[in-house]
Amino acid sequence: MPLVIDGLTQINIPEQKQLEDGSGVFPLTLAPCDGMTMSASQLAEWTKKHTIKLRELAKRHGAVLLRGCSVRGAQDFAAMSGAVDCEGYDYIGGAAPRTELVPGLVFTSNESPPDQPIPFHHELAQAPEPPSYILFHCETASAQGGATPIIHSEEVANFFEATYPDFASRVAALGVRYIRVMPEETDPSSAQGRSWKETYNVSTREEAEAAMRRQGTEFEWLSNGDCRTITATLPALRIDARTGKRVFFNSMIAAFIGWNDSRNVGEKAVVLGDGSPVDPVAMRGVADFMQERRVVFKWHQGDILLIDNTLVMHARDTFVPPRRVLASLRGMPMPQLARPADCFFDSAGVPPLRMGIVGTGAMGKEHIRNIELLGEDVAVVTAVADSDVRARREALEELGAKSSGCKVFERYADLLACDQVDAVVVCTPNFQHIEVLRLAIPTGKHILCEKPLCTTVQDCEEVERLLEEHASVRGIFMTGMEYRWMPPIQRLIRETDSGSLGPLHTVTIREHRFPFLVKVDNWNRFNRYTGGTLVEKACHFFDLMRRIVCSEPVTVFATGGQAMNHKDEIFEEGQPDIIDHAFVSVEFANGAKAMLDLCMFAEDEQTEQVTAVCELGKVEARAPESTVRVLRRR
Repeated sequence: MPLVIDGLTQINIPEQKQLEDGSGVFPLTLAPCDGMTMSASQLAEWTKKHTIKLRELAKRHGAVLLRGCSVRGAQDFAAMSGAVDCEGYDYIGGAAPRTELVPGLVFTSNESPPDQPIPFHHELAQAPEPPSYILFHCETASAQGGATPIIHSEEVANFFEATYPDFASRVAALGVRYIRVMPEETDPSSAQGRSWKETYNVSTREEAEAAMRRQGTEFEWLSNGDCRTITATLPALRIDARTGKRVFFNSMIAAFIGWNDSRNVGEKAVVLGDGSPVDPVAMRGVADFMQERRVVFKWHQGDILLIDNTLVMHARDTFVPPRRVLASLRGMPMPQLARPADCFFDSAGVPPLRMGIVGTGAMGKEHIRNIELLGEDVAVVTAVADSDVRARREALEELGAKSSGCKVFERYADLLACDQVDAVVVCTPNFQHIEVLRLAIPTGKHILCEKPLCTTVQDCEEVERLLEEHASVRGIFMTGMEYRWMPPIQRLIRETDSGSLGPLHTVTIREHRFPFLVKVDNWNRFNRYTGGTLVEKACHFFDLMRRIVCSEPVTVFATGGQAMNHKDEIFEEGQPDIIDHAFVSVEFANGAKAMLDLCMFAEDEQTEQVTAVCELGKVEARAPESTVRVLRRR
């Protein structure tokens, strides 16, 4: 049966292919149902209403082609693209000459000469933070050529690793860097002709240098005003956290084959992370494979193509003018927050949120006390679950007189099935989080999961996939990273976000404290159960770094050891192996740097200090003093 969604139905086009796993077609094409029409405004409303479903279809199929709707031009396209409900994305760092048509939303696709093909690439894969989606709209179709070929990146990654395993291993281990010379003024004769001024949306060298430093890009000014750049090392083979698919996420082929003009030589435009050259045989072999396996459909006027930029690469064929295809870049999907009518804080008379606590050890009992502080009109504990009879008894003691209205379960699965629970707090030992979340997420209940989310990267990625798969039914999901909400940290964040002290350059976090407390069965003494000290304890601080810096890490260096704590302890599991001190250095995509100094035998109290240093001064927050110091340099 063809897919039908509120006036749009699945149709087949001759150029489509079956997905490798047989689960669908590539691309998925939707058009108005027989006898129906859909105007641009109606399509925008349809997109707004079904945005989660549309993004889910893009993830499943890789690309969704919308055909036969009355979309004509930049404004119509902007209305639809904006309705996809993702963060905005500025075209910063790209090489292609483009013209912005609708500010922040729509611009022309690559305006390079029509006789120059553009090889396959993920959009802005050479940037530290690429867009999540790219949309194209055909305003004028070429009579000859001008297609936008697409290919699944997983298919390319599988071929690359199977055919060139040695080189693929080096690419996976070392990453890649891109080298490009940008002209001072845009050169419309080249697909890489965008000037450094337009690339970084600046007017002076100083502004360009600041933008490049934020991205971790090295640069050299040439005598003619051009700028030679070398990007930070970027991964070229990645795992899509939502699907678990390994993708060839890079611009290696595009650079090697296509970055040729009067300033650049493609075969020298991409190197491995250590500066060594790429394998030219492998590069040409992958390019030939893409050419053989690509999907090439003919543009129709009014078409809109939505591409999941993590899963699918695109290219451009040569063409005979006229041809005009518009583009729009979108960032991460916006959080699906509860509607006001669903929020229990919004009006009197709404029943309190009914809370279930999974795991009633020390953290579970702390959450019981915190829920009590909210007041019975806001939230109430209606169920607890723990496999340990003593822990269940202590939870009831913590509830006191209110325990009579609380259901008690030995198995967390029974609590999750309970119809008297609206929201779940997961407080089990770290290594058990994943098994609880596997059952909890599909229930649609709100979930607060204690930190850390999980103990392995694979488990965290599985949680992300589960949340995506159940996006249409899930409640609010949150990990217990409460440090960012502490009053002194909130003040520090307000200061750095305001920009009153100029751009932020460094963040330093120091925690000196006592050893880990004793927990049930001593599970917190072993890396395999906690994830390790830097996961169990320091996840708070890495969360703070990302929030304060407002960027993602590109390089992490850590060193630590077990100098003092737990060395005289022996359990059935063996001797504890968790470290008790560490230094961690993190470099971020925007050029900022952060450092953690952790020592768990330095003091008898837990003391923490967070310092953010900006261009014009610094902000310093301390606990337990709960003080904030703002210093502006003279």
